Amino acid sequence: MELEEDYVIFGERLAEASGKIIRETFNKNRVVQYKDDGSPVTSADKDAETVMRDMIMVEYPNHGILGEENKSWQIGSECLWVLDPIDGTKNFASGFYNFGTLIALVIGGRFALGIINQPVLNQCWVGVAGRGTLFNGDLTETRECSELGEAWMCSTTPNMFRGSKENSYKKLSSIVKHSIFGSDCIGYAMLSCGQIDIVCEAQLKPWDFAAHIPIIEGSGGIITDWSGKKLTLESSGEVLAAGTEELHKQAVLALA
Repeated sequence: MELEEDYVIFGERLAEASGKIIRETFNKNRVVQYKDDGSPVTSADKDAETVMRDMIMVEYPNHGILGEENKSWQIGSECLWVLDPIDGTKNFASGFYNFGTLIALVIGGRFALGIINQPVLNQCWVGVAGRGTLFNGDLTETRECSELGEAWMCSTTPNMFRGSKENSYKKLSSIVKHSIFGSDCIGYAMLSCGQIDIVCEAQLKPWDFAAHIPIIEGSGGIITDWSGKKLTLESSGEVLAAGTEELHKQAVLALA
């Protein structure tokens, strides 16, 4: 079932409204607070999510909302918006550009719409299930790489791999050609454009990966958990994305 175009247009409106707040704050607000889990948060995180939540509640009062910074709302609804106002808060607060707003729409458990918006650089990726992924209006396509030894891989930080996950990651990292850190959501965006080949991460929450699923799949890539199973909102947080099916299979075997 094809997604209603009104939902896509509304998702882009959410990106525009939150992006305005983020642009106005970037490099001007260095005040960082810390949540109970030790992760950083800024006023831009809170304000950007609030404006999106308010818009959803007005436009689609029967829809649910699952966001990083506020309490969930009607999460049992058929249509659920999953929001991360700033994925990469540390980069944002430090003045680096590897951050973005993540917006996803999940309908009946299906990841129907995904948006990565980098408002400071005016870069926006939009993926819709069953369609291609667009980067600023142009179709994206993953790179044809079928050998792990030739693959470029990125992750947000090595600190996300602990215990047995650290050993698995190190095995995969020892095989690929290059490993890059500090990407946050932009790594998935770069994969969709064919600039890198693999993203491997752990300890992610639904708002960290929901938007990436339509974007990666719409550009010809594969995104699953580390065992190759489809991601759901209940997934444990290990995410593996690759530009080709063959590369993904090899990465799953390396992580096993």
